Amino acid sequence: MVRVTFTDHLGSKVAIDHAPGCSVMEAAVENEISGIEAQCYGAAVCGTCHVYVEERWFEATGSKGEWEQAMLDALPLARPGSRLACQIVLSDQLDGAEFEFPERQESLE
Repeated sequence: MVRVTFTDHLGSKVAIDHAPGCSVMEAAVENEISGIEAQCYGAAVCGTCHVYVEERWFEATGSKGEWEQAMLDALPLARPGSRLACQIVLSDQLDGAEFEFPERQESLE
């Protein structure tokens, strides 16, 4: 099991344990984590699973593809540590990682 923690914009934290192999977005949805809307459920076309990744965990999340980067570039609350949770595969390398939610999720659909 991999333990990850989600933090909302007010600082409230929720930790979950989940088997590796799915996306961080899927693990959050399965655990009913408030803050991930996942309107496109992993197609990377809506931006509603936007998270901020701490710099120390960024490399473990893998590389951003061109499509993900284009989606993030269109999000007004994006910053350098932004990722789409649907594009991050939950792996043992992410055990202990923390993901922060922006103040609001914005759909680009």
